[in-house]
Amino acid sequence: MSTKIIDPHVHFFNLIEGQYLWLQGANPPTWPNLDKIKQQISAEQLIESTDFELAGLVHIEAGFDNSAPINELKWLDKHLNNIAYKAISFIQIDQDSESFERTLKNLIHPTLAGIRDITEGNDAARLLNSFCLDNLKILSHLNLHFEAQLELENIPIVKKLAYYAKQLPHLQIVINHAGLPSNIVLWQQGIELLAKNCNVAIKFSGFELLSLNNQQQITCFDIIFQHFGEQRIMFASNFPVCQINSSYNNLWHAHWGLCNSDHIWHHLSYKNAKHLYLV
Repeated sequence: MSTKIIDPHVHFFNLIEGQYLWLQGANPPTWPNLDKIKQQISAEQLIESTDFELAGLVHIEAGFDNSAPINELKWLDKHLNNIAYKAISFIQIDQDSESFERTLKNLIHPTLAGIRDITEGNDAARLLNSFCLDNLKILSHLNLHFEAQLELENIPIVKKLAYYAKQLPHLQIVINHAGLPSNIVLWQQGIELLAKNCNVAIKFSGFELLSLNNQQQITCFDIIFQHFGEQRIMFASNFPVCQINSSYNNLWHAHWGLCNSDHIWHHLSYKNAKHLYLV
């Protein structure tokens, strides 16, 4: 078994310099182990926390400064200078295309790999906005990813996202946190719709945010693997949020336990993330 991994969904927090209004504002999340989650750690400390070889990572925007997201990229330059990494930044996907393009130009940075706009719950309706297709087209032209975070059981929205994927075959779309399954029957319909598009990949992560038991999580993995195959799935941690119920090391061992061959493990823990982000 190869022990080398690339983690494509990691957050680092700097609560002194950054804003993180969602985390330290008036209504922080009521997660278990929140104090541990909020601690600032270095990439070196994360590397030392696991017996896998963390060879690279993808930092996902965490709200350092949503009014000027370039500030997060500049901070990461100093904080992640001893590990190979790429960064996913923030732009609201449904803003008018002139503003979107202007904001994106201010974000151009050697580590930038794409943007994420969380569209969970009622915010998913923003993906129906008439500006979305043009904004995604801009990302495609710049070879930048769109990281989509929404519940895939929202079938009308998923159909729209699948339409975007079909219209923009060179745009890489990455589904965050396994599409946040809750109603597994409806969620599976969303999985099947999106998996038909070869430019859609998915991360297996985020289950600490959900109410599924272990067997249901295994069922979700089996469904994802059936439809996306070994080349479009990436294991990820969602560190430090994964510490709601698991250490970083234990989470990666749980991922490894889902694989029935070293070949599949290598693709899902390293090769696919390397191909999509770090090559």
